[in-house]
Amino acid sequence: MKPTIRKFLVPLAALLLPTGVLAGPSGTLVIAENLTPENLDPANSQNSTVDQLMLGMYDTLVQFTAGETTVSPRLATDWSASADGLSYTFNLRSGVTFHDGSALTADDVCFTFDRNQAAGANALTDAGPYDSCNIVDDHTVQLNLSAPFGPFVSALGRVYIVNKDLVEPHMADNHARSWLSVNEAGSGPYVLKSYKPDDSISMTAYADYWAGWDGNHVAEVVFRVVPEASTQAALLKAGEVHIAPDLTIDDKIAFQGKDGYITDIGAAATPLYFMINVQAGGPLSDRLFRKAIIMAVDIKALCDAVLQGFCAYPEGPMPSNWPGHVGGIYPEFDLEAAKKIIDDNGWAGTEVNLTFLPEEEIQQRASEMWQANLAKIGVKLNATGDTWPALYAAAQSLDTAPDAGGSSAFPPFPDPHGILYGLLHSSKMGINGGTNFSQYSNPEVDARLDKAASSADQAERMKLYGEVQEIVGNDYIHVLVAQPASVVTLSDKVVGYKYNVAHHQTFNFMDIGLK
Repeated sequence: MKPTIRKFLVPLAALLLPTGVLAGPSGTLVIAENLTPENLDPANSQNSTVDQLMLGMYDTLVQFTAGETTVSPRLATDWSASADGLSYTFNLRSGVTFHDGSALTADDVCFTFDRNQAAGANALTDAGPYDSCNIVDDHTVQLNLSAPFGPFVSALGRVYIVNKDLVEPHMADNHARSWLSVNEAGSGPYVLKSYKPDDSISMTAYADYWAGWDGNHVAEVVFRVVPEASTQAALLKAGEVHIAPDLTIDDKIAFQGKDGYITDIGAAATPLYFMINVQAGGPLSDRLFRKAIIMAVDIKALCDAVLQGFCAYPEGPMPSNWPGHVGGIYPEFDLEAAKKIIDDNGWAGTEVNLTFLPEEEIQQRASEMWQANLAKIGVKLNATGDTWPALYAAAQSLDTAPDAGGSSAFPPFPDPHGILYGLLHSSKMGINGGTNFSQYSNPEVDARLDKAASSADQAERMKLYGEVQEIVGNDYIHVLVAQPASVVTLSDKVVGYKYNVAHHQTFNFMDIGLK
């Protein structure tokens, strides 16, 4: 058993603070959420509705703090990599306790990684060639890789450490997935109070949290499950929720600048792509045809008219606010030049089938605008709305894959690997079960992506990613249609909220207070 840090009763007089002195966390923060989290298992942290709860209940070795794109310490105070890049040694913070009062040690860290590996957890999806964990001492762990992986440390921001003593007794039941789906075993700033699927989830502040409670923090966080955007808006107006993240664009505009509300606009990294299937046959196999239809995408009109300025103008395959971004990749919107290419090559009358996701308003509107512009250059776009599972399944066979597919990226950490590998590597083609819906295979691109992933030299990695973007831009395999901002509407009673690029659609509860 791990040691338990004793708790002593505090004399009542010590709690009678003078008026005006902040006595720890206070108030209840209420957040509207349009989806019920599938469960509470930190092994599923790649799901944003799960991740937002994990941020409150658990800790990670490292973190991306809100507003930052570089990794910083959390449970680990520092770390180092071996010369061959095959092992990383992390020194753990002392004095950290789980919610049951037991000390967090290296044993818990290794247990967490071993459990995730055995369970095939998506929490390790982006951790590359993770192999094993060694306990050096109570406060030192060594994580081992089967091959070098440059962004390894960044990929650990969603690996939440669990309490071995609580979880291990349930491992025989599907690696404790059933137990952790409705229970928590964390050391984070908040403790699970109640979990009512399709209704609400609540957490209360953990008094003995290692980071302390200096400053303005809330005592309780409540997520209310509110699927309808209009209902979220009504609850915000009524003062029944403090944060309404899922409003329509029109409602976001209506609240912007209004007394009593704050509109936070964050530089998000959730780009929307129209991916063109280069193996579809016919004109789509010709890069010049693909260039012409990309020239019919009016990126600026989409940003200004559809997203009402809540966006950035994308200029390449990566978000413009990310390290390694290269601009000027896509051709300018030019219907006259595009029509000339179509006419000169006898491609007028060509039909292209696009599958988009209608639940994303921007995809619907972007499809309609592209359809209208393509008609002007002599190309017919047949746009069909479908679900993500249906699009993903169709892309796994060239017989059923659409000519083009709409897809938004939700990278788990701000590193080029987090987007470019899944978007462009041949091993991630749709027919291989991946999200490279362009079915794009280029040995030059693969080689650079593989080399960048295995390098610990950041300058070399950024150079390779820049070359990849240039090559792909010349092949015209997709267009980054829109780079929407994160637009969150809050009551002006909320202080301390910042958008976190590594945890899209989540909230760093520890940073938030009420006034």
